[in-house]
Amino acid sequence: MSDPPAPESPQPPPAEPPGARQEGAAKPRRPKPRGAAARRHQPKPPPPPVAIPERTPDPEFLVVGRIAAAHGRDGAFRMVPITNRPEQFAALRTVFLGDAREPHRVRSVRARDGEVVVRVAGFTSPEDVTARKGWPVWIAVTDAVPLPEGEYYHYQLIGLDVFDPDGQPLGRLTDIIETGANDVYVVIGPGGELLLPAIPQVVLEIDPADRRMVARPPEYL
Repeated sequence: MSDPPAPESPQPPPAEPPGARQEGAAKPRRPKPRGAAARRHQPKPPPPPVAIPERTPDPEFLVVGRIAAAHGRDGAFRMVPITNRPEQFAALRTVFLGDAREPHRVRSVRARDGEVVVRVAGFTSPEDVTARKGWPVWIAVTDAVPLPEGEYYHYQLIGLDVFDPDGQPLGRLTDIIETGANDVYVVIGPGGELLLPAIPQVVLEIDPADRRMVARPPEYL
């Protein structure tokens, strides 16, 4: 008797020819980045343009102090001055009190221990003062004493357009920070906020009549 034929070994399936994949068959997908990795690939939106504040009209009044407390029994009050020109109080004829700027004729003014004692028409008792404690004391701009050459009231500086020595615009002066040593000018321009110390090496020219300032920012030095 002859031996039975050996069993055939299984043959691998024929290779799929290129392009033979059925339409609609699933394709391998690349995993999507998650969390911080995904955010790194998102383009950042451009920063919004910096808005340069508009100029405001010159003020008609200046704050020169605040009512601190009554002085005596006849309606006089102590005022804390917030001006570096206290000598201008001696010539005052009228002050304006509070945000409503109540006009009051000045009867007398005298300095006392860093404060100023003021008597005005219409105040006859300490109660008149107590009702107005903390109120600002204003004077008319036209009553402000002229400053020496090279010195300016803040209202004369705020709103000036600031340029570098080459005539390139830096921005507009919008605020003044008072420090123990020197003032610091806050300038808002196309590049954002710029702080300029009010020292001769930085501030080269001030021309309030022409509404301009020339400055060399500290990083230029």
